[in-house]
Amino acid sequence: MTNVTQPVLANAGTAMTPTKPVTPGALAAIYRLVLRHQITRGRLALFAASFGLCILVGAATGASADDPVSSAANVVSALGFGLLLPVIPLVLGSAALGDWVEDETLVYVWLRPVSRLVIALGATMAVATVAVPTVVIASTILAALGSNGDSDVILGAVAGSATAGLAYTSLFVLVGLLLRRALLWGLVYVFVWEFAVARFGAGAARFSINSYATSILSRSSGVELPLDDRAVWSSYAVPLAVAAAAIALTTWWLNRAKVA
Repeated sequence: MTNVTQPVLANAGTAMTPTKPVTPGALAAIYRLVLRHQITRGRLALFAASFGLCILVGAATGASADDPVSSAANVVSALGFGLLLPVIPLVLGSAALGDWVEDETLVYVWLRPVSRLVIALGATMAVATVAVPTVVIASTILAALGSNGDSDVILGAVAGSATAGLAYTSLFVLVGLLLRRALLWGLVYVFVWEFAVARFGAGAARFSINSYATSILSRSSGVELPLDDRAVWSSYAVPLAVAAAAIALTTWWLNRAKVA
């Protein structure tokens, strides 16, 4: 018998894709199952290193800057939003369903009489439970220490990291399902697109989730920042729309795929 290691697309008429939840408590079960695998020693070390870096950089910024508010906003934008905000959801999200694809255990969940939306939503919620608070805490540390406690910078850091963190989380759960070596491809996206391409073209910047978080921070702090030209309404609406679209596409993929 051929060992199939990749989910393959099946015709709509042949794929076994129940569309209604039959198992009571399925959402909570999927949520707990994914959440249980989110916290590992390696990830705890990553979180601790991230918080430690934020404490050092934030404290140094607050102690040395002539204009702590402006310096803190720029540090949050560059380190908090530019690096930690996408990378932490990438590490967690790409493994949520991606690990099940890699070790061929997705089939055990896929064959259950559970709505595909429940699987997509449960996995995304589990990752967001860990990823979003982590990036919010990291950004808040940077903002609070770097600005010497300025409330506007802190508020912008919290709102921007929470909103964009949800978008990144949903997107990378989908990427982990679709691509082998999703972590590698996600890092390419972060460092090539978010750090380079989006910063050199107004059109490309509109496809940068980071630009919406930065715009929230800029509006709150009153500090002009790179990529801060998104409208107020779109700074919140677009990341939330990305999150909803990513969950919908994850559901669609699970409905269309035949996992063996």
